[in-house]
Amino acid sequence: MPDPQRAVGDRMEETITNAERNHLAAQKIYHASAERDGRWWIVKLLDLPKGYAGATQGRTWSEAERMAKDAVAMLLEVDVSSISVELHIADKTADSAVAKYKAAREAAERARVIRDEELTRAARELTAHGITVRDAGAILEVPYQTVSKVAPKDKDRG
Repeated sequence: MPDPQRAVGDRMEETITNAERNHLAAQKIYHASAERDGRWWIVKLLDLPKGYAGATQGRTWSEAERMAKDAVAMLLEVDVSSISVELHIADKTADSAVAKYKAAREAAERARVIRDEELTRAARELTAHGITVRDAGAILEVPYQTVSKVAPKDKDRG
């Protein structure tokens, strides 16, 4: 006699819609590692659900990323737009160097945003106190045109 719990579970798996499958897949970022072999990047798909395994290849890094995403979507039977795949270099030293660079780039971007906000605040404060844009530029060590752009003249002040 079949196990009723098992039968219900099997039926539930069969009735999972594509939308539900896409939602489940989108909750996770999949990872892949790439290793250069001649003119090709050989990509191994990592952390797939139990029972799944996959590999693909691409001539360029961009193609390898695209192929990895397509392969995961195909294996899991989900829409490719519903998943993310992070591709890493298989060599740990090279991958670590890339990760450090990306972290530094993100930190520099955050610092640039803060710098721009502080420049705007300082330029507006200086010009609000009657300091000319030329002098404000000299004080802030930026071109006066930058001050003029971030702290435009108040039309009511004339």
